[in-house]
Amino acid sequence: MIRLGTRGSHLARTQSGLIADALAPFGPVELVIIRSEGDDTTIPLDAPARPGAFVATLQDALLAKRVDVVVHSFKDLPSAPRPGLIVAAVPVRADPRDVLVARDGLTLATLPAGATVGTSSPRRAAALLRARPDLTIAPLRGNVDTRLRAVTEGRLDAIVLAAAGLQRIGLLSDAMTPLSPAVMLPAPAQGALALECRDDDPLASQLATLDDREARLRVIAERTVLAEIEAACTTAVGALATRDGRALTLTADLAAHRGVDYARVTDTIALPTEPPEALAAARSLGRRVAQALLAEAL
Repeated sequence: MIRLGTRGSHLARTQSGLIADALAPFGPVELVIIRSEGDDTTIPLDAPARPGAFVATLQDALLAKRVDVVVHSFKDLPSAPRPGLIVAAVPVRADPRDVLVARDGLTLATLPAGATVGTSSPRRAAALLRARPDLTIAPLRGNVDTRLRAVTEGRLDAIVLAAAGLQRIGLLSDAMTPLSPAVMLPAPAQGALALECRDDDPLASQLATLDDREARLRVIAERTVLAEIEAACTTAVGALATRDGRALTLTADLAAHRGVDYARVTDTIALPTEPPEALAAARSLGRRVAQALLAEAL
């Protein structure tokens, strides 16, 4: 029996169910629901000394051997790895973009002046205000259904959510407006899942069969930016890597961090053909972009 730990939200259980189905050839899989501190919406996201609010309890369960593998939205993982654990697989990545969910079919351009948009993400808030300084940003917590009701019940004019999550639970619709990365860069690794297990568990080799090289290359470049700028969970940082043949291009932006008011950087690297060297090149690209962002403070 493979014990797969998951948070209890609809999205988390759906994502974990997809992985459980993929692991079925290796044996029966049991979903183990674990309530995390991050599920407590009474605690502000910017409360101190709580990095990785949505993942720490799941990782504790792994290390205590109460579960064998956990599925994270990769964007929620802290940039520093947890000792004793490894990301054994990054499956094929979904759409990394954010989407605007607005009343009456409105778009970012057609929202009325002073419209209230809900998000608790500093990255999303900063991007929204760069595009529309007249908007009012309102803090918003809760699962996807709770957030959507804030619009349908008229408490907010719009909200911003990840396209991937909406797609996985079947709620992405043509009435929702994808936000171009030119307007809002996604969070590093947004749209990707991370399958984490103990680094000494033989299960890691089975999980590795679900790894997608393209997705891992891209998220390594993006998450290296996080590590290099010493991002916290409240840092307004976006990053998106794209690939064209051997060319890996990374665009990242940063606001109000380590003396940087706002900076946006794009760089490209040629990928070696061998996988280990390609991964090293992706990390090198992430470091270069991060250093260029921080240089804006000089």
